[in-house]
Amino acid sequence: MKKFILSMTMLVLVLCLKANVSNAAEISAMERLDYWDVSKEYTITNQDATYHAYLSKDKKESWIFKADVAKDKKNIRVVIPDKVENAPVVIVGATSGYKEILAKQNLGSVGIQGPDGSYHLDAEVTLWGDMLEPWHYAGPYKKNIKSITMPDTVTYLGAAAFAYTTSLETIHLPNQLASLQNYTFLGCKNLRKIDTSAKVKVEAKEVFTGCDKLAGLTYITKHLQGDTLSFSNNMVIDLTEKDLVQVMPDAKKIIIPKNVKNIEAVAFVNTNIKSVKVAKKNKKFSVHKRCLYEKKTGELVYIFGKGSVLKLSAKIKKISGDAVVAKAKLKKLIISHKVKRYNNWKKP
Repeated sequence: MKKFILSMTMLVLVLCLKANVSNAAEISAMERLDYWDVSKEYTITNQDATYHAYLSKDKKESWIFKADVAKDKKNIRVVIPDKVENAPVVIVGATSGYKEILAKQNLGSVGIQGPDGSYHLDAEVTLWGDMLEPWHYAGPYKKNIKSITMPDTVTYLGAAAFAYTTSLETIHLPNQLASLQNYTFLGCKNLRKIDTSAKVKVEAKEVFTGCDKLAGLTYITKHLQGDTLSFSNNMVIDLTEKDLVQVMPDAKKIIIPKNVKNIEAVAFVNTNIKSVKVAKKNKKFSVHKRCLYEKKTGELVYIFGKGSVLKLSAKIKKISGDAVVAKAKLKKLIISHKVKRYNNWKKP
């Protein structure tokens, strides 16, 4: 009996050790403070912003943890430097290590010291240096930034980096970026284009909450955790689910790839696309007479292109309430007698 109890104790200990090792592994070396020389802060001014950075201890990499943007200017185009002291920028925004620093500085408010002596920040931190608590209230807001361009050297972007940057319209993300942390674009209500060739893993549920112009991403954001997204050719595709999630509002032409098996109902909201094509090897969708539709069911997905009058393709058998018409001046739609179902109405 004693041996059994001892064995169970050892098993529990081993499991705990494994859990600790696993948790430690989840935090990369670059996220930890001991990777960086935080005894010296570097600043670099580029156009309308001043960037604050640390260098790695071997001085081969740099981390921009904060950017001060001019308050007296509007429509600022932020271009984040690719190097600080000739060291490539690999991290932008707050890391777990930086939050430790802020927790110590804000003890008694959002800074908490645990019984083991560790420090925890009960807040998120934007690249602009604002601390926010989105689980309690919205804001603070940054209202004068129109676009952001990040260098392709960056591999890690901090949580909530651009949260509540409400005037932000377009952003170029690094092509080496591996993941998106929680609240990255929270409350970016005017964001209408994300540009990158990276395949990015979504690490949390609130990455795109409040991105009103990107209706597809906002609608599906809580279901994206753990999935990998591609942002190429003016489309956002969930590679894990093979789901077309978002078409960028300024897109004029798109080609739906062969691997897409589903299209989110709101993926085309706010778009005005002139040309839609479908890859020949796509077995699910097709295009006929300005109509994107599902082959098997004949269900209409999207009406695109120019012209105020359209005679609906005879391929269309069903029109649901989810069908989207481009923001074109379509004044008259002639529906074929072959349509068997319209929303909840079914042809007798």
